[in-house]
Amino acid sequence: MSIEIKLFASLARYASHPLISADGRMGLPSPVPVGQIADALNIPRQEIKLIFLNGIHAQMDTKVKDGDRLGLFPAIGGG
Repeated sequence: MSIEIKLFASLARYASHPLISADGRMGLPSPVPVGQIADALNIPRQEIKLIFLNGIHAQMDTKVKDGDRLGLFPAIGGG
């Protein structure tokens, strides 16, 4: 199965991980929770503040399925 993954702001540095293709896709053996994807990409879970799955707010335990679009965001501050 394959998902589209987007890592925003300071999380973008993890997009060069070998599990993510140049076009932002990631292959997975089966539906897995978002937290397991973060772990596989070596993204510390505490750095992820917002999760969107197919445009809808999700949690670390939400399972990602084939064809899904996953967006991960850090805490974003402004001034």
